[in-house]
Amino acid sequence: MLLGAILLFHGLLPSGYAQDADAAAPPVNSTIEAKTYSVSGTVVNSVTGEPVRRAAVQISGPTERLTLTDSAGHFEFDKLQEGRVVVMLIKPGFVGSATAPSEQTTLNVAPDASPVVLKMAPAGVILGHVTGRDEQPLEGLQVQLATKQNFDGRQTWLDHVFQTVTDERGDFRIGNLSAGTYYLAVDQSQETTLAQPGVPNGREQGYAKVFYPGLSDFAAAAPLELRAGQQLVANFSLTPEPFYQISGLMNAHENGLASLMFSRKAGEGYDLIEAAEQQDGSFHAKLPPGSYIVTAFSANGMQFATPGASVVISSDSPDVQIPLSRMASIPVQVQTERVAGSPQPVAEGQIGLPPMALHLSSAEAFPRPPHWWRPALPEIQNVEPGVYTVEINPVAPWWVKAAHCGSVDLLSDNLTVINGAQPSPIEITLRDDAASVSGTVVSAENSQQVTVLLVQTHGHRNLVATAVAVEGKFQFNGVPPGDSALLAVNHAEQLEYKNPEVLTPYLSKATHINLQPYGTSTVSLTLIPIGQ
Repeated sequence: MLLGAILLFHGLLPSGYAQDADAAAPPVNSTIEAKTYSVSGTVVNSVTGEPVRRAAVQISGPTERLTLTDSAGHFEFDKLQEGRVVVMLIKPGFVGSATAPSEQTTLNVAPDASPVVLKMAPAGVILGHVTGRDEQPLEGLQVQLATKQNFDGRQTWLDHVFQTVTDERGDFRIGNLSAGTYYLAVDQSQETTLAQPGVPNGREQGYAKVFYPGLSDFAAAAPLELRAGQQLVANFSLTPEPFYQISGLMNAHENGLASLMFSRKAGEGYDLIEAAEQQDGSFHAKLPPGSYIVTAFSANGMQFATPGASVVISSDSPDVQIPLSRMASIPVQVQTERVAGSPQPVAEGQIGLPPMALHLSSAEAFPRPPHWWRPALPEIQNVEPGVYTVEINPVAPWWVKAAHCGSVDLLSDNLTVINGAQPSPIEITLRDDAASVSGTVVSAENSQQVTVLLVQTHGHRNLVATAVAVEGKFQFNGVPPGDSALLAVNHAEQLEYKNPEVLTPYLSKATHINLQPYGTSTVSLTLIPIGQ
């Protein structure tokens, strides 16, 4: 890959000089030489407007090429075939997104292509100092930044995207950050110390996870608003907690438990997670005081848990009873409605059900991994208590006519799994008379990637399908009959389009259609820029 050679490429080219990495193009073995064109532009600092020199500019498409900007921030590629190319910018000290030190866009290679101006934002830095009792520096603590990212139209907090450890002076530094909102945390220490050094059999102490400025509950933490190129200082002063020795028995209807974890509740999350030593139904652990949820896995993959934060630790306890019960398993039942006279073959899987994907997505601030189901499985296993969005995606021409869990309409509302309660089966009805939609997008800027959203509203929830417009053309198959809204947007990764409050202002500019069973529709859409 060309990106793997960027640092070497930086060192080989002289300062202020731009050179094409693919200078020797092979001859065209044809009596008629294909027409080629040039793409040129300037890379500038998004804050100051000044040119960015020696930025690596890479294009990907029919060919891959790499060059550096000159002292005026200018770059140029020649001998390119007509079409679209992806352009990526890389420059130490600059960022493009919350997860990568690059900026990516698309350009149109054509006879009338005008020079472009591409922007890079200077990177920000968050640094600080972590001390304990008597302002002694704490070395080796994990420091993490939580930041929001858009996954499939939902804004989700992730807390391990950026992380580092404190050095011997208790200092930390996390750089190469884009502008945005962050939450800073010092994670729990995996090592304990003696509360009174030199005292035989003294009590151990340690540190739990805290968010800046020193709170265990994420909901009460203070956000850090970082501007492009800014340096923020955030210091922590931590107080150690005593650890108690606990031991006892696990009360589970399953032998051979492979692991046992204690998680201390802090608001909606956990500020400390510790593994216990266990064997033959007995366990031993060292824990600070608090209320804990205890989870365990058996050798065959079954998961068990206590009913709520029911294990309270406040002192050394040699006889703790852990009441474990099996996590919820949700049966899935699928029935189909075949329409007589179907004009196309009906896809079915090996067990007589249409191929489809179903998963439960957590709606919590720091979501757990999704729970997946496929037609070969009778149920969704090991579902933790919480609130979930149910996503169902069958293969065309099937569409979801109805989905329920007891009295809950899963097309309109989320599914709540209650601790200790067995959920009703998820009942799905599929129908085989789906419609299709195709069309084109009128875009004023060829450098933008365009995503088309197909929206159907059910109660408090939007069902949204997406398609990338390739050379302005898009298509949806397996569309449920009825009313739909279509929007073409740029930078869909910045839009929380599955949040009705975010999407509603855009729907007034959408194109609305009504589809009949097996129907087709062709539409022309105008690009709606994000934020307008």
